[in-house]
Amino acid sequence: MSKSKLSILSGYLKSRQINYLEDDNIRPTKTYIREVIFNVCEIHSDFNTLDLFCGSGILSLESISRGVNKAYLVDNNREVCKMISSEFTKLNVKNYEMFNMDVTKFVQMNPEINFDIIFIDPPYKYNNLRDIMLSLQSSNIFQENRYIYFEQHKKNKDSTISEILIEDYEMVKDLSIGEVSYTIAKKRIK
Repeated sequence: MSKSKLSILSGYLKSRQINYLEDDNIRPTKTYIREVIFNVCEIHSDFNTLDLFCGSGILSLESISRGVNKAYLVDNNREVCKMISSEFTKLNVKNYEMFNMDVTKFVQMNPEINFDIIFIDPPYKYNNLRDIMLSLQSSNIFQENRYIYFEQHKKNKDSTISEILIEDYEMVKDLSIGEVSYTIAKKRIK
């Protein structure tokens, strides 16, 4: 697999570049969308993020660069996990934990961690995003969550995924750019 580069947009790691593996299953979140995410999601130093299908790790790095407490990354591809860990080491980033495992299995573990921001960016050919959302909803992972970001392929967008969240979340952004459909949801304060 060949490598490509991404630049971190803001924070203490601004303009630093990372390598990621070029693969049909890895689609790093576009620069414009990353800007939107971090303009919408308030970042606090006690926040933890969960990056499911982490791919390049760029969403976690953007979060860390902006000051989150810790990032948790999950991906089932061993080479992807090794590359991300190598890039984090190169940047001297230590406040992360990598899980080289299936996302569904990670969710079923029901970790006892509060994830303030959850990023869900599966490969376009992945067709179980609805099941992942339902699993997250039935676990304790959504309980203390503040924001959820997820991407889908525009032509295969499943609008029922937002319906899963609508009772507890406000859809702050639900847009498309190019072939990407992305949604940012914010937990309603009760």
